[in-house]
Amino acid sequence: MSDQRSPLGPVVSALEAAGLRVDEVLEPIGVVTGSVGSGGLDGLRAVPGVSHVEEQREVGPS
Repeated sequence: MSDQRSPLGPVVSALEAAGLRVDEVLEPIGVVTGSVGSGGLDGLRAVPGVSHVEEQREVGPS
């Protein structure tokens, strides 16, 4: 295990402070998944280092 801090560490901490309940951090692809209460998306978008916030959507046969 490395003593170096994850490059996403500060972003994840800021997302949690903005109200995100983190489910998974996918470090190799720079993605964080989780959930936030209604109206919390703008707060997540304002976090430095966040380039995109996507709402959950259903995928499957129509």
